[in-house]
Amino acid sequence: MNSKNFIPAGSFLFTFLFLLFLTHPNAYAGESIVSGSRNLQNNRLQVFLDLPRWADENFIRQEIPVVDFVRDKDLAHVHIIMTRHQSGSAGATYFFSIIGSMEFKGMNNELSLWAPASNTSYENRAGYTNMIKVGLAPYIANTLMADKLSIVYSTDPMPLSREEIETEVKDPWNQWIFEIYGGGNFSKEDKRSSANFRYGFYADKITEDWKLRFRPYFNYSERNFVVDDGTITRVTHRNGFNGTVVKSLNDHWSAGIFTNMLSSTFHNIDFNVQVSPAIEYSLYPYREATRRSITFAYRVGYGYHKYLEETIFEKNDEYLFNQSLEASARFQQPWGTFRAGLTGSNFFHDFNLNRAEFFANLNLRIFQGFALNLSGNFDIINDLLAIPRGDLSLEDILLQQRRQATDYQVSGSIGLSYTFGSSLSGAYNPRL
Repeated sequence: MNSKNFIPAGSFLFTFLFLLFLTHPNAYAGESIVSGSRNLQNNRLQVFLDLPRWADENFIRQEIPVVDFVRDKDLAHVHIIMTRHQSGSAGATYFFSIIGSMEFKGMNNELSLWAPASNTSYENRAGYTNMIKVGLAPYIANTLMADKLSIVYSTDPMPLSREEIETEVKDPWNQWIFEIYGGGNFSKEDKRSSANFRYGFYADKITEDWKLRFRPYFNYSERNFVVDDGTITRVTHRNGFNGTVVKSLNDHWSAGIFTNMLSSTFHNIDFNVQVSPAIEYSLYPYREATRRSITFAYRVGYGYHKYLEETIFEKNDEYLFNQSLEASARFQQPWGTFRAGLTGSNFFHDFNLNRAEFFANLNLRIFQGFALNLSGNFDIINDLLAIPRGDLSLEDILLQQRRQATDYQVSGSIGLSYTFGSSLSGAYNPRL
């Protein structure tokens, strides 16, 4: 393994100056400008749904028949961006950015919906569809389709918000959510067989001020291959524990402590435990994280490492200090989605034992109907302390049972798409 220094600090600065350039300070202007236009094409509002993959777009179309759903944001009077922020196992908050265009330019709104974990998928689907109806109502009211609107006030008690659930409801579990899981799979042929099992436990408590998460996990895998001179058997396991305690300090700062334990045949680790205090700064208020986020986090850790086999550094066990600095960004805008992160880390006893990790994903709408998708990962790896001495067997290499030494890892993808034809996005048709 070569000794190289990780990416210099200037790369952090360059990357995030570029990110700041992408973000316009008025990107979230929410002026309420009521448009009086009633001369829309076909007298119908044209809407572009910018939804995550899990959302049921067909159901939304069926439930809102008084508008035309179009295939591109540049064709739309209203652009709806929906995101979801998961609050551990307690539930999720859906966020809706309603952005007016053309005759409705400047007429924007932000809505949110709290969905407890006890909701069924049908209830969640009905909930976010109803919020889209609410968001579209002011726009439809300014068209000739206004007479198709009706307002119904629910006579049922208003459902509790997440804040009300946390503060007003007597909860014998004190907001803790627990989950036990387990599963496995197996396959068998004449010359080979395999079996894999996993099980574990989740314990989460998520509030506005605290994030508590404790997750032990266990994985076991066995593979058998029949060859001329017998049977080759390979057994691997990966067991561990992740613990997180994070305190919100204010709208921009948070602090926490992380605990990790690991026992892994792949990583040549008999037992590892590490404790890492951390602090994070968010350039934007945390409440805006569903649409834009730039954060910087620093961790310093101390841990004990016991190896299954003696390492290339002639160690059977050791105590180590390390540190890491991470910068990450995420933007979901009308022009598309951008995510990127850059992490640098090193061990204190030898700064040449370091790592730099960079990833970026871009989904960019260049012009009407034309989209560009780019993704890439690049890691400089100089900190594989647990690599065992000696040569790996051919079976371990081919079956990827043990970690091999490497100085870098790189991967990427590129995709282009162009959509043209009718401006309408098509109706839902479940027939053959």
